[in-house]
Amino acid sequence: MTDIFNHEYFDDFEREHPNIFASKLALLKTAITLDGTRDIGYTVSVGAGTGSYEAALRDEGLEVQRIVEPSANLAAESRRRGFNVTKALIQNVAFEDESIDTVFYNGSAFGFIDETTLKTVFRQHYQQLKPTGVLALLDVPPASALGLAVQASFALTGENYVTDVLSQSWYAADTPRKTYWRTAEQYRALLEEAGFSSFAAWQTLRKHLSYHNDAPEQAVEGYQEGSYVALVARK
Repeated sequence: MTDIFNHEYFDDFEREHPNIFASKLALLKTAITLDGTRDIGYTVSVGAGTGSYEAALRDEGLEVQRIVEPSANLAAESRRRGFNVTKALIQNVAFEDESIDTVFYNGSAFGFIDETTLKTVFRQHYQQLKPTGVLALLDVPPASALGLAVQASFALTGENYVTDVLSQSWYAADTPRKTYWRTAEQYRALLEEAGFSSFAAWQTLRKHLSYHNDAPEQAVEGYQEGSYVALVARK
């Protein structure tokens, strides 16, 4: 079976958009440390792609112990960066109960998982996390400026203004598309059903798409403005 994920999609974008990368990294760091108030401990990254963000976290003293990545191409890049990588779907990976301090999804990994399976995955994470452990979901909200532009681009062909602006803040037009777009409220409901009851949210990339790469942004609380949002649940 052909692997539709090409690491160049992500490597090229991150190299050409360093301030977007910095903004998203700052959001990730804020989410998993609860804005600098906790150590991340034993940490698992799901759908890490090339491991670029995990490598950047490592440079800042935040070590990711395990990566779960279903794409062979992307998993190979994460391994090349020195990470312990399991090439598998997260629902097929077993962890002992209360063995993990932090689980994070930095991107759309959960956007490829149907609701029935995702409910099971969230219940598993709740069991796998230690008391006070953290699960962080980072993604593009469907109603955000970036989310709407990405979805609109699916119906457009040829050169047009939407895709031209989108190219300044998003990956290549042929980057594989996630199947499911869900709101923060929908994810929170699924997490509550899994047993979580303590939540926080941070956001970044709050400018118009054309200006996302002008300068790095610090994460701010909330989820109703940013084109990239972190929803954090604590056990």
